[in-house]
Amino acid sequence: MLWKVRSLAQLLLLLLVARAGTQIPRKEVQVVWAKEGFPVQLPCILSSSHQNLSRRHSFLRKVTVIWQRWQDRTPQASWYTVFRVGPGGVRSVRLPPQPRMQLGGLSLHRGDFSLWLRPAWLTDAGEYRARVHFEHGDLRCHLCLRFGQASVTASPPGPIVTPGLVLLNCSFDRPDLPEAVLWSRGRVPIIPSSRHFPVGSLLFLFHVTLSDAGPWDCCVIYPDGFNVSITYHLTVLGLEPLTQKTVYVGEGSNVELPCHLSPAAGTMPGLIAQWTLPWGRGSCLVSGDDKSSFALRLDHVSRAQAGTYNCSLSFQGHQLSTVVTLAVITVTSKSFGSSSSRKGLLCEVTPTFSQEHFLWTTLDNQTLENPPGPWLELGDEELQVDQWQCQVYQGTQKCGAVVYNLGLQGTGAQLSGRNPKALKGGKQLPLLLSIGILLLLFSGVVAAVFWLRQSQLPRRFSALEDAAPRPEGQNKAEEMQPEGQCQG
Repeated sequence: MLWKVRSLAQLLLLLLVARAGTQIPRKEVQVVWAKEGFPVQLPCILSSSHQNLSRRHSFLRKVTVIWQRWQDRTPQASWYTVFRVGPGGVRSVRLPPQPRMQLGGLSLHRGDFSLWLRPAWLTDAGEYRARVHFEHGDLRCHLCLRFGQASVTASPPGPIVTPGLVLLNCSFDRPDLPEAVLWSRGRVPIIPSSRHFPVGSLLFLFHVTLSDAGPWDCCVIYPDGFNVSITYHLTVLGLEPLTQKTVYVGEGSNVELPCHLSPAAGTMPGLIAQWTLPWGRGSCLVSGDDKSSFALRLDHVSRAQAGTYNCSLSFQGHQLSTVVTLAVITVTSKSFGSSSSRKGLLCEVTPTFSQEHFLWTTLDNQTLENPPGPWLELGDEELQVDQWQCQVYQGTQKCGAVVYNLGLQGTGAQLSGRNPKALKGGKQLPLLLSIGILLLLFSGVVAAVFWLRQSQLPRRFSALEDAAPRPEGQNKAEEMQPEGQCQG
């Protein structure tokens, strides 16, 4: 019986308030903040105590909701209706219709008469008021819709050069302070570390690399529940590879050392990278292609070319650089053992790294009973294979390979590449012999022709010719003619 008495007392109190014409109190003017292009709610909601009464006695069945906006752009400033819902659920809006303006359907009978703008534009800024009339009372709401500008600024501005430092500042131009600012990337919160350190609205990025390029998200949250999210796209200038890269290649093969400008600058005439060669052997210049690649091509690589190469580039006033190490794989035939009677092949990498391991295989990737390692002992079974391949691994990743031809052990020939082909020296020998025989025959014919021509010439007697007198004028002319000149 006690709960019935309490319910009857609450109902009598509500009826007395309604008969006295007293309105349900609301805050005089409520400021609502919005971001252009996003949905915003203009709240007009019954208090929780009145919602409990409405559920028990259902006095919100017949509701009239009128939303009005203050118009001060006309000569006669006044309120005009933008949205209206009658007792029968009939809706009417000011022409032209605004489908962006919406009221909740079932939420009306639960005491929520909020007006939604989906989305809100800057032209929606201004004062709004709602008049709600139900069976036993009225509700008044007065609001002011304001827009703020959300932004993320970077210091220093513009593209960041690796490995640089940048400070991101997330803000929303609202007079009161936010309750929290959350930084994230790809929906993953930013946790303080040696490279990323968030402090309130600030985010410090240390030792920026190309992996830091792209979107960074921040969310500004205010005590009244308003929140806004902003995304900043960070541009980072740098050369790839991001970290020092090692390129493995077999001795005698061709290779390209990578050097790529990111983000790609497209075709830019005059953009040239300088490659510094290892061991102080000088430098060379490489022009970029339409994909902003400045790769250095080396043909018939030798062990002497192994080492560290530096690619540097001057772009938009920034000096960029990256480092590439060229590791050359070689195979040599050596003797080992106490009497040097045992023969084998030694696979080496120049320069040497401790994390590498070796695997000897045939060209069809068949291995014999030989443990993985740089040495391949040449027994009777191994000597039956013409070509052996030495593969270099780091962990489970294959880095490179080189092929050694046992048939050319005397010359120490190596075949490099993924699909080496057999040498064709046997087919070249008959051709060389044929050419030699033809040259000998041709020489004999030339000698015979020369001998015949000499035998047909008349014989000359030099003694008689020296004794014969010469004309006097001719002798004088020959004496006067200087050596090396012609007379006309």
